[in-house]
Amino acid sequence: MTIARVLRRRRALCVAASAAAAAAAVALAVPALAAQVQASGPQVLGPGQTGTRASVPWSRIGPGWALAEYSAASGGDGTAVRAGADTLYLVDPVGGRYTVASWPKNSAPTRWQLLAWSGDARRALFVGGGSPAREDVHQLDLRTGRFTSFTLPGTADILGYTRPDGLNIVVAQGVSQSSTQVLERYNLSGRLQKKLVAVAGLGAIAYQPAGAELAVGSQRGLELVSNGGGVIRSLAVPGAKDGCGVVRWWSASTVLANCMMQAGERFWLVPASGARPRALTPVHHSNFDFGDFNAWQLSSGLYLNGYGACGSLVIGKQPARGPETEVSVPGSPSSLIITATSSRLMVERINGCEYGNSLVWFDPATRAMTVAVPDHDRQRGVVAAIPYFVTGKF
Repeated sequence: MTIARVLRRRRALCVAASAAAAAAAVALAVPALAAQVQASGPQVLGPGQTGTRASVPWSRIGPGWALAEYSAASGGDGTAVRAGADTLYLVDPVGGRYTVASWPKNSAPTRWQLLAWSGDARRALFVGGGSPAREDVHQLDLRTGRFTSFTLPGTADILGYTRPDGLNIVVAQGVSQSSTQVLERYNLSGRLQKKLVAVAGLGAIAYQPAGAELAVGSQRGLELVSNGGGVIRSLAVPGAKDGCGVVRWWSASTVLANCMMQAGERFWLVPASGARPRALTPVHHSNFDFGDFNAWQLSSGLYLNGYGACGSLVIGKQPARGPETEVSVPGSPSSLIITATSSRLMVERINGCEYGNSLVWFDPATRAMTVAVPDHDRQRGVVAAIPYFVTGKF
């Protein structure tokens, strides 16, 4: 499941929880190595520092960076909601941030959804507007701050950019994920380039870093699909009964997948060669979350992101043996992992269904935390965060 889809589901659950009681992504990138600050070349900003678009060290952008959209809309806790301006930040692996674009309150971009980031780090993709039968697509040039737009016909579900550079856009056409959907590739002007494949129970997709192949979730496992069209091979997962979702490429030859087994949910490492998959986690049983959608292997252990009670998101640590244990992030009622380095997690701290979301770097082993995008009193805060495309196990 992509981060954008997780955000859509989390926000839908939040609305439902508010009515009853009173919310991704993965985008993929070059082979992910642990994000580190280099000793030479343009310098990145330090923790908590803010720069302008002119100061962005473009040549340094890679794994460990993220795009974060911040809304200054305010209100909540029984007070009237007031519109506010939006700001788009580039966030570096140290915790600094760069303002690359901003939009005044009530302007059209404040109503669009940030969905993807191109692998060449030049474009951000937003969706919004249009009609129920058409999807408006907006691309922001991160170096100039200018938008270009086009409209896709039909029941388009935009999944993200192709890889490695993001020179095309991938779309799923179909009624729902429970039926057969067609995976299509469009150019950056909205012209159909290729119908890639039709898949029953289409799940999330993940491009192999070089971009020639992509893994696609399906009803009984994964499909390895050519970017030129057609299935290269089917990758069955033993015991998968109700579909598998692609998370990302775990290595250059292995895909991380999340599958529904008869006994419950489980993460698998699926070789693209067709060799037998290996289970990464036991069948999911936990007293604090209701299912996991992402896994991150850091030097301090394997961390899982899952769904908690009342629409919240939770983080757990899965040992080699024994039950998963909950990992709390200070000041975070709900926690969404955006990306990682070898030792730290970038986490969106979600303040339930109230305003006040922020972005932090968190070391789950030492519990050290650096705030990259803080929240402000009664402002909505971070409404979307998209990593530079993620592969690997860190």
